[in-house]
Amino acid sequence: MGVRIDELRRVCQQPVRERNDVAGLLFGDHASLPITKLFVDLRISPNYASIGFLVAGLAGAGLQAGHGTAAWVGAWLLVLYYVLDCVDGEVARYQNVVAVQWGYYDYLFHMLIKPLTFFGVGLGCSVELQSPWLLCAAFSAAVSTLWLKMFLQVPGILFLREVLRRGKGAAPAGLPHAQPSPSTAEPGRFQLRLDRVTLRAMMTNFDIGLLGLAGACTLDLFLEPFHVAGAGPVNARGLWLIYYGVVLPIDFIDYMVTYLRKGHYSREMVRLLALAHHFRCEDQEGGGGG
Repeated sequence: MGVRIDELRRVCQQPVRERNDVAGLLFGDHASLPITKLFVDLRISPNYASIGFLVAGLAGAGLQAGHGTAAWVGAWLLVLYYVLDCVDGEVARYQNVVAVQWGYYDYLFHMLIKPLTFFGVGLGCSVELQSPWLLCAAFSAAVSTLWLKMFLQVPGILFLREVLRRGKGAAPAGLPHAQPSPSTAEPGRFQLRLDRVTLRAMMTNFDIGLLGLAGACTLDLFLEPFHVAGAGPVNARGLWLIYYGVVLPIDFIDYMVTYLRKGHYSREMVRLLALAHHFRCEDQEGGGGG
């Protein structure tokens, strides 16, 4: 019979529930549990889920360069990619496995698969419909996805690396000493509500978009492309791509303006430096290091 689903939910999902995003709260947590149970019951390493979600993501993005049944299979492989991404973390928490290098791979996998998906859809639609301009929508969505990730995370990573390399107490001028205080506490996490924040998250979340892509590919199996004045033939998958080609750049610009105008960068760096001040690395073989 194996481990109970309610125990998996308590051990694997509840500890990180407050850090979950809209896709995880809506369907990721529910879709992943049966596969997580299989991994736990069979004592399979979470690394296989990580490898599986990379393979599923690459295959799904590649199949999007086709059309018809190939695109439909690819869309559901991309949904599987997201579910397996949830599974690897859940299995690791249940088995109490910590492998830092897989966190690095996880980050790279997402940076690779998300833009490849948009380019795959753009290529498939432009060839099928003889509409090369759809590649512009693919470029817009892919670049916006990468730039948002780099704008919000990469500058902070590089900044903190340089500060921490200088040693304790070496924060640069203009940045206050990182001291644990209410002002450096972790900001509130996403909560699923009937409000504008949740609506925006649903409209821009890539993983929820994969369900939309699967639905669009299903419609294309039964419906013929239709003509749009001035744009030529368009199908449901093309509309999906156009939507993200328009929405994601707007989302990126809004994030950039808000992030800089409200000083989120400085506050986040102070918070992370305060956490780093208390960070301690323990040697698993008995030694310790601070």
